Amino acid sequence: MPESSTTLHLDGLQIETNSMVLLQATDVSIAAGKITVIVGASGVGKSVLLRMIAGLIDKQDSSIHWTGHVRLKTSDSRLSSRESSGKDTLSRSERRLLKGSPNSGGNVGVVFQQFALFDELTPAENIQFAIDHAAGKNTATTEPESLTSLQWLEELGVPALTPVAFLSGGQKQRLAIARTLAANPDVVLYDEPSSGLDAATGRQVASLIAKTHRKFGRTSVIVTHDYETMLGIADEVILFDSQSKSLQRIERQGWQQVPRRITAVTLPTPSKSQGRPAIARRTMARLESFLTQSGNAVLAGVTLPWTLRPNFPSWKWATRFFLHYLKLVGGISASIYLIIAGLIAGFTTTYFTFRFLPFRVYTQPLLIDELLSAIGFALYRVLVPVLATVLIAARCGAAVAADVGVKRYSGSVDAMRTFGIAPRLYLLIPIVAAMVVAVPWLEWLAFESARWISAVTFKVTHPEIGDFFWRQHFDARISESDGLLASEAFRWVMLKNLLCGVGSGVIGYYRGISPKRSASDVSQAITATVLWSTLYVLVVHFMIALLEF
Repeated sequence: MPESSTTLHLDGLQIETNSMVLLQATDVSIAAGKITVIVGASGVGKSVLLRMIAGLIDKQDSSIHWTGHVRLKTSDSRLSSRESSGKDTLSRSERRLLKGSPNSGGNVGVVFQQFALFDELTPAENIQFAIDHAAGKNTATTEPESLTSLQWLEELGVPALTPVAFLSGGQKQRLAIARTLAANPDVVLYDEPSSGLDAATGRQVASLIAKTHRKFGRTSVIVTHDYETMLGIADEVILFDSQSKSLQRIERQGWQQVPRRITAVTLPTPSKSQGRPAIARRTMARLESFLTQSGNAVLAGVTLPWTLRPNFPSWKWATRFFLHYLKLVGGISASIYLIIAGLIAGFTTTYFTFRFLPFRVYTQPLLIDELLSAIGFALYRVLVPVLATVLIAARCGAAVAADVGVKRYSGSVDAMRTFGIAPRLYLLIPIVAAMVVAVPWLEWLAFESARWISAVTFKVTHPEIGDFFWRQHFDARISESDGLLASEAFRWVMLKNLLCGVGSGVIGYYRGISPKRSASDVSQAITATVLWSTLYVLVVHFMIALLEF
């Protein structure tokens, strides 16, 4: 069995959340190549500890503060460390620790409690994603981790042809383990691997962890409250004690006493004096949250050009995510949606203009050419652009917020980060690119639908006038003499498409990527995206109209 030479050291580690200490300053070393089980009561802070070790706690988790050092030390004495005080984010050198760059002493992989798989990818693609972003993938290696994605699926018993969404819980667990190991980490963290499983399935998961550990020999850390299942495969046991708020190593002869030593977490009870200002505290918290979000929005807008720089780790995967989001925002359903909108706009504009024209028996023969020209101008320059971009902002912005929000809630965003990938690279940039491509396409569909139904409506209501007359006057103020693509009207329309597409995509991304602690947070992100993106689009049209006309 190949054995990991990486030891995990926690030096002076202290964790606080919501003004409550979870872990006092503690020094613990986790042995290389062993299975170490960290047990403790539910709510003691085990998952927070795991996320902190994995480097997943930053300014977005503003309620969590930690100090101390996390070090990965290999047998050749190379050493990498992370330290923090309060809300400091990980530095660039600290990010390299997770990437497993030549300058780091190793890297950390995580098997998440909710699996954190990419549902839009196949099982093989999930593993290939990890292989392509594995630490040290450019260096020659003969280690047994050098397997193909299909070999990993076979090794862990995961069906290759079943979509991820249709895999059973046990199959998703095996796929998550396979994906994590395929990234070639030195340390593997398991977050509550048997949570929500029955006793028999929990034992199967424990057996699977032991089997993969024996074969691939990583330093394994299991964080769990299910001590009965996981103690059987442990080499070492550490108790996260809720009373002393410390990590205590338990000798093997004392493992049977672990159930007695696990005590329920006691939450501090608010004093009576705290009851009266509770509303004021909630109001201040909401105000602080609003100001923080507003400041972040302004900062995101100012830094957007720098944020959108395409320094992808893999252009192949950037293209893969771009195609995913292009299908999401510009696929068949969105196209049908905009075609129907265009049909409604074109019919109502043409029919009711002629139907309710004052003294139409006398004025229509005199104004018919000007009316057609005005209808074409209004549909092309104003009505369809406004209608289409508002509908796109609502429908496609919500779709983006839902997709990213689910990724955030399920842990897929965190999984990206453990592979050393900034979420903006495979989420934000492909989303914006997809919106820039999809918005002109969808608006063109809407306008062509409006144009077609306008011609049909005019022909039905004016059978005595030929199609040539309609085309000649409807397009008179659209294409102009220098052609449609070179016309001023086309440039203004494309400017509005670009601004509306980029803004709607950015709003959807940032609302989706914000912390999600429940499914209702995802719903709120979708609702907020619809509100702010449609408002943004209306403001864009208003501001450009002041310049355009």
